[in-house]
Amino acid sequence: MKARTIKFGVHFHPEGVDFGTVKALCQKAEELNYDIFTITDHFLNMENSRGHENHPLEAWTLLSALAAVTKKIPLGPLVSCAHYRQPTVLAKMATTVDIISGGRLVFGIGAGWFRDEFEAFLGKFPSLKERLAGLDDAVQICKSMFENENTKFTGRIYNANNTLNLPKPVRGRIPIMVGGAGEKTLRIMVKYADIAHVWDHFLPSELEQRLQSLKKYCIEVGRSIEDLVIATGLNVILTPKPEIIRSEIQRISEMRKISLVEAEHIVNKTVGSENILETIRQCRDLGVSLITLVGLEIDELDEFQDEVALKLNN
Repeated sequence: MKARTIKFGVHFHPEGVDFGTVKALCQKAEELNYDIFTITDHFLNMENSRGHENHPLEAWTLLSALAAVTKKIPLGPLVSCAHYRQPTVLAKMATTVDIISGGRLVFGIGAGWFRDEFEAFLGKFPSLKERLAGLDDAVQICKSMFENENTKFTGRIYNANNTLNLPKPVRGRIPIMVGGAGEKTLRIMVKYADIAHVWDHFLPSELEQRLQSLKKYCIEVGRSIEDLVIATGLNVILTPKPEIIRSEIQRISEMRKISLVEAEHIVNKTVGSENILETIRQCRDLGVSLITLVGLEIDELDEFQDEVALKLNN
């Protein structure tokens, strides 16, 4: 059996950069025929939320600008927080970006996690239970507003009171990508998503466990796993630079609360083209068909195509 073709996206954290930098990277990804360009949806610098430097541009405003200066590459947030904007307003915003882009939006959405950001911009940090319930509501509201003229919905957190959404998305619908890793988020993916983006950071055993859960939940709801695009993200260091490797090891160690030795083991899986290639093959063997790449510099986008993508898919 021929191995499935892997699609590649470029994922970018627009923190501390101007619009010209993001635009250039997105246009280069389009020129090289990457399959999607995504950005984070944050209001504050994730590494130093209370500092005065390196805060990001607002995601949906930025996406609308990128939609206007590109022609063919799909665009989207990876992922937009379901709670930062009322779902009815978010659906209207997403529809507008889809229209500006000529029908290229991929609607990424998740429950949110960044306490400092919630407290600073919303005045509270809801419990995980409330955030997940709100995500479930928001996906249903947005999906309905993309596909129907009027939406009436009563949820646990959010409602839509016969909400009108005109003009409609270009394709009459917008593909939905749900991102996350927890079991309840995986259930939401199976119920509503076109793309299940499972974050892993990268341990094959963890990714395999989550994909097994997806398969189980698909059986429960009567859906074929083949109808769901399985995606994951990889932090890649194509050109090994000691200072970047050390920084990534430290970040993974702090984030996962593991030793530096354990973090180094994880990071080394995506350092250099050969390790990256082997890790992507493992993802493919587990059923992944879309990988969003974090960490590529603009001058590395063509190198990745030559050293990894072409070797994998030829």
